[in-house]
Amino acid sequence: MERRKHPRIQLPLLVELQHPSVGRRNCVARDVSEGGVFVEIDSVPLKAGAKVKLTMRNANTVDSQPTPTVDMEIVRLEADGLGCRFVNRTSRHLWESVVRLRDELAIGRDYFQLHVFAACLNEMGRLLIVQQNGRWTFPGTYLVVGDDWRQSLSQMLAERFSLGVEPAELHLMTLETESNPDVPEAAVAKIYAVTRVDGSRFAFAPGERYKSSRWLQNPRMVDELTFTDDVTRGLAGEAFRWLREQEYAG
Repeated sequence: MERRKHPRIQLPLLVELQHPSVGRRNCVARDVSEGGVFVEIDSVPLKAGAKVKLTMRNANTVDSQPTPTVDMEIVRLEADGLGCRFVNRTSRHLWESVVRLRDELAIGRDYFQLHVFAACLNEMGRLLIVQQNGRWTFPGTYLVVGDDWRQSLSQMLAERFSLGVEPAELHLMTLETESNPDVPEAAVAKIYAVTRVDGSRFAFAPGERYKSSRWLQNPRMVDELTFTDDVTRGLAGEAFRWLREQEYAG
């Protein structure tokens, strides 16, 4: 059995399918193999044996890889898509030269989970911190792929702490990355934001995983507590400075 140093993931590929009966359709390709690929597409008037063209598309503006067009033949039809095979060796090699860069990414090297935190200051200028495993941090949540981080953080604060915050009121403080070579699948990119909140209705939701909370009155209290890491401790002090700047500017 093959044993990899890093756990692996496979990314779906954005493609354009071309055929006279369907025109050009944007689809998602999965299960790429040496012989072919499965294309997710609904309700197409095509049969096994039909020849189609697939063009790989860049999924976002960061990608700058070439987007080859290859000839393929439909070999099976399923309810959710088409099984296609490469019609010649040239098509297969052209496709593989690009797909290799997006297939089997190494978690911890090419891939990070995203976690978002909020440093919340109430109307009295007090900073909210929560306790987890005996250490203090800011309330936060993992980001679901595709979700807007401000919207997710705003929703989390409302549902878990009864804190109403508009997404636009969340201001980015910093982005940090954390990884451990022994546990690469635990790699995390951390987004920290700061905001002002109305804390009058603050309450833990039933089943909340944080064990307790405190509203710090001033920066001096930061030095008296054990935080999850030095970054969080430093940002707690930075949140108080941010509030003073907001009040001065206002």
